[in-house]
Amino acid sequence: MIVFWAFAIGLPILAFGGVLLYSPALARGFSQWYRVSMPVACVLTVAAWFWTAYECDIIGIEFFDMLLKRFPGELWILAVVLSYLTIIWMPKNLPVRALTGILMLMPVELFKTTHLYRPVSGTVFAPVDVFVYVAYVGAVVGMYGMFYPWRLERGLDILIRSDARARTFGGILSALGVSVILIGLSLRG
Repeated sequence: MIVFWAFAIGLPILAFGGVLLYSPALARGFSQWYRVSMPVACVLTVAAWFWTAYECDIIGIEFFDMLLKRFPGELWILAVVLSYLTIIWMPKNLPVRALTGILMLMPVELFKTTHLYRPVSGTVFAPVDVFVYVAYVGAVVGMYGMFYPWRLERGLDILIRSDARARTFGGILSALGVSVILIGLSLRG
């Protein structure tokens, strides 16, 4: 499972970083397209709401279960309804908002896997910690982006406006993506 997470986290980071490194203009164009793409927004929104329903289904907190499981299928019906309402009522910044929602959900499942790869206590740093740090940064970006997606968009614009900054950021992202993939592959043993 750690290899799945290595590629699920590392490939998108590597891909965006590689495009920034190779062609900042192409990355700027992709960023502009992504922000207004309704197909992307719909797919990510539905994925985020169904993932949320799944997490609510397995959370096992009696109070939540009492509210959210009054009848069979209630969570999944809510996921359908909330996906539809989010798409029709919040189309502005929706691709970014949906992606940041997924970034907030990702650590829950990831930590179930990384926990298995933690070394015995007393170890200060383990390679699997890179996954944990990336997940925490993603969750913080996700929390901020859910409420202020336009600020994330503006921040990315500032970061990739000049080719030099874009290439530097792309190099950092590429190195991080490769590191995550290589660490995941080394841990599968």
